[in-house]
Amino acid sequence: MRVAIYIRVSTDEQVQQGYSIDAQKERLIAFCKSQGWNDYSLYIDDGYTGTNLNRPAMKRLIRHAEEKEIDLVLVYKLDRLGRKQKDVLHLLEDVFEKHNVAFKSATEPFDTSTPLGKAMIGILAVFAQLERDMIVERTTTGRRQKASQGIWYGGRIPFGYNWNQQTQTLEIVPEEAAIVKEIFKRYLQGQSRLAIAEWASSRTKARFFDHCVIRDMLARPIYMGKLVNAGTLVEGKHEPIIDEETWYAVQREYSRRKDGLSPLGDYLLTGLLECGVCGSGIVHVKRITHKRNKTYQYDLYACRNQHVRRKDRSDYCDLGYFRREKIEEWVVEEMKSVALKPKKINEFIKQKSRHTVDQNLVSSLETKLKAVVEGLENLYEAIQTGEIKASYVSGRIKKLEEEREAIERQLEDLKDEMPKIIEPRNMLYLVREVADAWDLLTEDEQKMMIRKVIKKVILKKDEDPEIVWNVVE
Repeated sequence: MRVAIYIRVSTDEQVQQGYSIDAQKERLIAFCKSQGWNDYSLYIDDGYTGTNLNRPAMKRLIRHAEEKEIDLVLVYKLDRLGRKQKDVLHLLEDVFEKHNVAFKSATEPFDTSTPLGKAMIGILAVFAQLERDMIVERTTTGRRQKASQGIWYGGRIPFGYNWNQQTQTLEIVPEEAAIVKEIFKRYLQGQSRLAIAEWASSRTKARFFDHCVIRDMLARPIYMGKLVNAGTLVEGKHEPIIDEETWYAVQREYSRRKDGLSPLGDYLLTGLLECGVCGSGIVHVKRITHKRNKTYQYDLYACRNQHVRRKDRSDYCDLGYFRREKIEEWVVEEMKSVALKPKKINEFIKQKSRHTVDQNLVSSLETKLKAVVEGLENLYEAIQTGEIKASYVSGRIKKLEEEREAIERQLEDLKDEMPKIIEPRNMLYLVREVADAWDLLTEDEQKMMIRKVIKKVILKKDEDPEIVWNVVE
């Protein structure tokens, strides 16, 4: 008798009902031995929900049943197979019975070979689904009630926060919050999610990062201090890491990229322009005119509150329309002139000279680094004195070494910001480097480089635009 022992547990079930992997394994193996079944194999799905059959071990079990490699499937309880009646009956009738595979539960007495046994399984499957539906309903109600009060409703703690059990609030972790801010910043500068994930992975080992994780982080309103309650954003009681303007700018950028547009924008100054009258965003306008049997097309920039017609005109703006090529030419020429005559940027640097690196964050990282280094030294000393074998702690040492490197990189990032304020020559060098190479760069390279030196361009009515340099931020 070739027996397939199937074990499944979700995190909540293990905590609340004691369905741990070890507990199920121990009881089912003992059951096999009591029946004289010594040829058994384990199929374990650890941390997988029973609401569907998309589980690694379950897929392997189905394949082996179809290939007639097993004679009996044994579970601790019927609901370990699945929580939906449809899924359970599919397994019993379309998989097990079809391929002459018997089924048995160690804690529920029934026989699938008899009509009464099949009926009993159907009844138990109905109650398993009912229990699942009631759990979902209670969970959903609890989540919505917490969200309506501005309280985080649970799940995996978002990167950048810690959960304070006493105050029932999310609290910012400074070193992680700095990485979150940089992720949003880099995305708006045109970097891909994959490049951002690689950068974040080299700065912290607290979480695993890939392009999907970055995508989910960028979409979470929790970072701007809000929660989702039944599809509606509500104010959370936790402190935001990202301001609302940045979060919504990222959502607009995500929509642009989803539509197949270039991450850096269609135009040189896409995403960098701001209205100097009302502070709103700038939109691109195409205007076509006909004169003397000829058609002329003009590319223009205009304030969103001026160009987009609304019924409520209380926010109407009269900034005016600007020729796109003239604005772009002016910005490029201004950048080149600043590289030759840096007086303007020097004045701006002086205005921003009060900007300093967050010393609390630096202190926190240095304290963390000290603890990691001390941990490594203690392990090395214990190995040297013979208290422990190196092979026993090699994994721990590797993890601590990676954590040390990540913290050191983050500290280096913070230290790199300091010379931008202390040494204006470093800032000017970057502007000059971009200006000198400008005409040799490709269009995408120009878009990337201009975002390194310019934070935004403010369009003003009846006067020249104002450039806010990015190198001093």
